[in-house]
Amino acid sequence: MKYLSSKAQKRNQLSEEMERFLAKGGQVAEIAQGISGRENPMSALLPILFNDKTLKRTDARQALNAIDARKHSKTKPEKVKAAKKVPVYDDFGEILRWVWEKEQPTHK
Repeated sequence: MKYLSSKAQKRNQLSEEMERFLAKGGQVAEIAQGISGRENPMSALLPILFNDKTLKRTDARQALNAIDARKHSKTKPEKVKAAKKVPVYDDFGEILRWVWEKEQPTHK
C-alpha cells in the first residue's frame, strides 16, 4: 500500500534536496518580490483548453442494440387474475363467512 507523505515530510525532503544541490556547487538566484517569470506580466493568463489529445472512442451501438433486442424479445407472463372475496350464505340468506375464490380462466 502506498502511503501519502505529510506536509512536514515533503518539507524535509525538499530541504534535503536543496542542501544536496547547494553542496554540489549549485546557486539560487534571488528574485525581488512581485517580479514575474512571464514575458509580459501585464497580460492576462489565458486558460489552456483542449490541451489533451482526443481519445479513441469505442463504438457501443452494436452492444446496445443487442441489449435492446433481448429486452424487447422477452414474452411477458400472462396476468394471473387476483382471487375474489365471495360471501358464503346460509339457508336463510345470511352471510356465514367470506372465502377467497380464484377465477377460472376461460378458454376460447
